[in-house]
Amino acid sequence: MAGKWGRQADARAAAGDPIAEPLGWWGPVWQRPRPRSVVELIRDGVLPVEVAATLWALLARRASVVVAAGPSGAGKTTLATELLDLLPAGTARFFLRGCYEPFAFLDDPAVVPRRSALLANEISPHLPIYLWGPAVARALAAIGQGFQFVGTAHAASAEAFVGMLAGYPLRVPVADVARVDLLVLLDAWGDGATVWREVRGISTLAPLGGPNGGIAFGSLASRAVRGGPLRVDPAVATAAAVRRGGGNGLGPEIAARSTVLVELAGRSSSPTTDRERAETATIFARENARLTGAAGDGRAGR
Repeated sequence: MAGKWGRQADARAAAGDPIAEPLGWWGPVWQRPRPRSVVELIRDGVLPVEVAATLWALLARRASVVVAAGPSGAGKTTLATELLDLLPAGTARFFLRGCYEPFAFLDDPAVVPRRSALLANEISPHLPIYLWGPAVARALAAIGQGFQFVGTAHAASAEAFVGMLAGYPLRVPVADVARVDLLVLLDAWGDGATVWREVRGISTLAPLGGPNGGIAFGSLASRAVRGGPLRVDPAVATAAAVRRGGGNGLGPEIAARSTVLVELAGRSSSPTTDRERAETATIFARENARLTGAAGDGRAGR
């Protein structure tokens, strides 16, 4: 089965494969949850169209992203999984095996880092299937070799996320923490029997120059209040795209991607079926090629 949890040779999956994620990807569950699509999250108000289009443009440039939230059940894995549909076409997916990951693919000459993504279901010590210990530093350092990275974590802010990685006990070098381009922060709260979820904000991370190093934070998108509008800062988006090797014409590109997302949201059913998810992923791949061309390969890493 494509994407099966296990050997590196079985850890690749084509975009849109409805059984791409191994069961362990979803944490301690008895069965694989129903897959959702980015357009479904747009319809549900979790992810505004402009924000989704901006994430799509940056992921097409091979930006690395972590979806974070304080509480469990906020939808971190759901959103991270749907973002996989926005990866560049032909990206090989490697589902990391938590604390047990041997990283044998790093020495495999058949693996092309600039066409591969490392996927971590969660950075935490809660379960052995989650990424923790020395494996965290090794995975983030691999971004510098050209790999893209998508994962989740428990953190309520960009500062808390960096503190978790750079502080005790992980002590990940700050330069490697800064290889994570985007931190998507989720919010979830209860209102009677209803649980509301939304993207609260998106932060950018970038290495600071100078002998002391450090990380510069940017606010790519933020909400002033729960349920309020989530607005993208075009300057921060352009800066993030430039760091990934291509910021020219980003505004019109995001507008074009927004148009595609609106059309898809209008035509697909709710809930999204496996077949629709696969078809949507095919459309994403085609539009990536049309809208970014060579920019979709991004840089080798930073």
